[in-house]
Amino acid sequence: MDNDLLLVWQVVNELSEQLAHNQKLASALRTQAGVLKSESSEATAGYALRRVNADISKETFESELERLNAQIIIENQTLLHENKQLSLLLKEYENTMDTIMSKFRNHALAAQQHELTLTRHYETLLTSRESQSPSSDLIISPNMAQSLQRLAHYLRGLLKTMAGENYEPYQNFDPDYDGLGMETWTLKS
Repeated sequence: MDNDLLLVWQVVNELSEQLAHNQKLASALRTQAGVLKSESSEATAGYALRRVNADISKETFESELERLNAQIIIENQTLLHENKQLSLLLKEYENTMDTIMSKFRNHALAAQQHELTLTRHYETLLTSRESQSPSSDLIISPNMAQSLQRLAHYLRGLLKTMAGENYEPYQNFDPDYDGLGMETWTLKS
C-alpha cells in the first residue's frame, strides 16, 4: 500500500513537471503567434512595398514575394496546428490529473476513516474494560495477564508499523527468560 502511494506520488510529480513544461511551451507559442500576428498586421496595414533592388525584374520580384508569402502562411498554419495539439494535450493532462487526484483523495479518505473506526473500536473496548468492576481484575489468571500484555505489545507494534515507525517484534515477556532461547529458535528456523 505504501509502495502504491509512493508510486502514485511519483506519477503525480512527473505529471506536474510535464504540465509546467507544456505550459511554458504553450506560452512561448502564444508569444510567437502574437509576434507573427502583429508583424502580419503591420505588413498588411497598407504600407506600399518599395522595390529596393531595381536590378531584378518585376516578375522575379513578384514570384519571390509570392513564394515568401506562401512560406509564411505554411509556417503560420504549422504553428496554429502545433498550438491546437498542445492545447489538447494540456486538456488531456488536466483531466488525467483530476482523475488521479480524485482517486488519491478517495483512497486517503478511506484509509483515514478505517483508522478512525479502529481507534473508536479499541477506545470503546478500553472504556468498557475500565468500567468493569475492580474485582474482575483480580480474577484474571497470570497466563491471561501475560497474554493480554503480549497482545497489547503486538497491537502497539502494528500501529507503529502502520505509522511508518520501526518495530522490534522479538520481545519476551517472561521474567525468567535469559535470552538464550531466541538464538536457539532462530538457528532451528
